[in-house]
Amino acid sequence: MSYLFKLLKPLLTATYITALSFSASSIAFAHGHQEHNANQQADIMVMNGYARATFPLAKTGAVYFTLHNQSDKDKILTSVTVSEELASEAQIHTTVMEGDVMKMRELADGVTIGAGEMVSFESGGYHIMLLGLNKGLVEGSELKLTLIFQGNDELGITLPVKKDGAKSHHSHH
Repeated sequence: MSYLFKLLKPLLTATYITALSFSASSIAFAHGHQEHNANQQADIMVMNGYARATFPLAKTGAVYFTLHNQSDKDKILTSVTVSEELASEAQIHTTVMEGDVMKMRELADGVTIGAGEMVSFESGGYHIMLLGLNKGLVEGSELKLTLIFQGNDELGITLPVKKDGAKSHHSHH
């Protein structure tokens, strides 16, 4: 039996490791799949989302993503909430040119995402401003936001914090 065990041990070990990695990848897939289903229930898919990393004492931050309205009705993103541990508030903003100066404005009426359409929230356009940060946004961490649509439909999202090579225009606030 000892000879058989020595012969089978590498095969059993490989089988065990394969089973463990399959189990882990199944859990990861299921987790991602559940989040995708949650997005589909709201008829909105959030793609390519991230928050821009800041310096440690920053009081503002920016969040970018693309919203895809997969329904046959227009959706209006009316507001965004964030944990008070992270920031005092989150606002929907756009960037406008006034003469030669780029300025940001809060969009109190929200942003409409047409049926079957996509709207990008990006530097120089629509974006989410985090105001009153309690600490800087550290590259490699994550943050949670709740997107609120007309009719009080809510969509919770978790986004990574990344460095962004784009020049920040947020000093004009």
